[in-house]
Amino acid sequence: MKPCDCRLFGRCLVIVQIIVLSTFAHFAASSDQSIVRNTTDKSFEDVIFELEFAITELNFRITGRNEIGKGLRERGYKDVPEIEVIHFCNLEYVHEVILLDPGFIAQMTCRFTVHTSAEGTVISYMQLPESHPNERINEFARRMNVLTRKMVDFVLEKDPAKTL
Repeated sequence: MKPCDCRLFGRCLVIVQIIVLSTFAHFAASSDQSIVRNTTDKSFEDVIFELEFAITELNFRITGRNEIGKGLRERGYKDVPEIEVIHFCNLEYVHEVILLDPGFIAQMTCRFTVHTSAEGTVISYMQLPESHPNERINEFARRMNVLTRKMVDFVLEKDPAKTL
């Protein structure tokens, strides 16, 4: 190779490395929140009912819902499973995180999705990221993740005498 070809090759190699590293950095940042999915043999209606109970029992309010499956069927789409999104909030927790970092509110998912599949009824949610530079935010995220998990565990429990 000529010397100028080696320099060009070296520059191209550096550019490729930058692209690869920035791609991995973007993937790591975007995958910080993990989607958790759990499947149960309970009916869609029972899962919705029990999730609503668990949400309110832990002092959250249901702030909205999207009945996506129903809406799509009303528009004429066939073979759409039951799909519902339940949004919930606790203003005390929101106030707490505002005092720590108002921008973190954008990370707060506070929603469950429930849909039916061939395997059963699926509950999905996203965990809050626990990698904030402020350790107090990470502690907050860990507490919220425990509460969200507790709600789902309540629904997955098969014991009729279960409590939260």
